[in-house]
Amino acid sequence: MKRKALWSAAAIVTAAAGVAVLPPVAAQATTTPVNLIKNHGAEKASPNSSGGKVAVKHWTPTRGTSFTAVAYGTRGFPGPHSPGPGHRGNNFFAGGPRGRTSGASQALKIGQYISLIHSGHAEFTLAGWLGGQGGKGDYATLTVTWKSVHGRVLGHTTVGPVTEHQRHGVSGLQRRTRSGLVPRRTSEAIVSLRMVRTAPGYITGFADNLSLTITRKG
Repeated sequence: MKRKALWSAAAIVTAAAGVAVLPPVAAQATTTPVNLIKNHGAEKASPNSSGGKVAVKHWTPTRGTSFTAVAYGTRGFPGPHSPGPGHRGNNFFAGGPRGRTSGASQALKIGQYISLIHSGHAEFTLAGWLGGQGGKGDYATLTVTWKSVHGRVLGHTTVGPVTEHQRHGVSGLQRRTRSGLVPRRTSEAIVSLRMVRTAPGYITGFADNLSLTITRKG
């Protein structure tokens, strides 16, 4: 109370002197949207030298798939200077050496946004860098699924794929993004990566720097 009273008194005196009054620095600060996806760039993984399957923290692989992380510069994969995010870290997500499809999912913590969501004013932005290898048609997509407290699916939003044609046959990744309102009855959000193989061999659908943010609609 004393601090508030002192600020009020100072404001009155300063205003009387004809000087513009600004609130304390803390009151001027704006909140930066928080990325709700953990390990969004596959950095919490230890890739091997062949791009084989390794554990990727915070992600639950789709059963029976070879979802993995690969280090930029691994032979036969995108390198540190290939098209992709400017701040890309060391690793990216990949489909892996086996199967026709691959992927993984992650349940997000959205409890702090529930009141905003239920008010109907919660806006989300889903984004990710997606791509593939050379002239192969393999691809990746990123999806967020919104669910009610009883597990009912209320909606989906997907970014990607980035096709071989869009990549001009070059190994690398391109950014894709979509925004919209979170369904009002949402109590759970799940993000999932899916990689699809279009020809025999390694599943060369790739992804990196994934994000999901929730903010109050303008």
